Amino acid sequence: VRQLGDAAREIGAGNLTARAPVAGGGEIGRLSETFNAMAARSEERESRLAELDRLKSEFVSSVSHELRTPLTTIKTLTRLLLHGGQDEAERREYLETISFECDRQIDLVLNLLDLSRIESGKSHLTLTRVDAGDVVGACVTMERHAAESHGHELRSVVAPELPPVRADRTALRRVLCSLIENAIKYTPEGGSITLKAEESSGEVLIHVADTGRGIAPEDVPYIFEKFYRGRAPAAPNGDGTDAELSADTADYAEAPGVGLGLYIAWKIVGQMDGTITVESAPGRGSIFTVRLPAWREQAVEASSGVEFKL
Repeated sequence: VRQLGDAAREIGAGNLTARAPVAGGGEIGRLSETFNAMAARSEERESRLAELDRLKSEFVSSVSHELRTPLTTIKTLTRLLLHGGQDEAERREYLETISFECDRQIDLVLNLLDLSRIESGKSHLTLTRVDAGDVVGACVTMERHAAESHGHELRSVVAPELPPVRADRTALRRVLCSLIENAIKYTPEGGSITLKAEESSGEVLIHVADTGRGIAPEDVPYIFEKFYRGRAPAAPNGDGTDAELSADTADYAEAPGVGLGLYIAWKIVGQMDGTITVESAPGRGSIFTVRLPAWREQAVEASSGVEFKL
């Protein structure tokens, strides 16, 4: 009993690893076992809380950085424009940069809003009959200018007689556009990005393949986790011209952002009864594959809820 009391006092003082000795049977032995089980749960809960605090701190730091850097750029370029003296080419370059940075902030805010809806359980989608090929074409049209501005070839290949899918059209478009934007971000100039839609075993598969730098092998299992930021292989000589990187020779740099885009895409696809996976190798690009169930006329549509807005 004294030893049990000593263990209780240690835990009360903050030593969550303290345990009571379990000697023999009887009521005292069972009490010690129950006490130790309670202490183990408390230690585990404290560990989870500490991990959440760490993630929160990293998240706040990442968001602060993602806000501060673009806003500083916008402020600086705006002041230069107000002072004047630029020629037309410089003014256009400054305005395009400001527009790009504003789009980044909008994307960040949309991701944060989506995260809030997902975490609160208010992100239910309306699942209807959707022409996947049409959504693929719309995404290619929307992202073509961004791809061309980076010197990328963006194209789509849609299988003939592709069946419709059971999905939320707006949410599916959001997911595919997000994957294309990621591909643009991590593909060196002169690369290519291909969307391919095909049917397989009652499912529609939509692949987003790029010729980019790939993903570090140890990051692949975790890239769909919330707040996880992997490491992208850095371009050789800083120019991105050499695609022949290997896992042994590639230099890696932490990916920009706050680690929400792929997590949100994964959650959205899951709400449409689908899956999203990735295959990647350093220097050989990445292939993200979205699998969705083909539409069945007898399928019952999900109830309406809060929709994701693009």
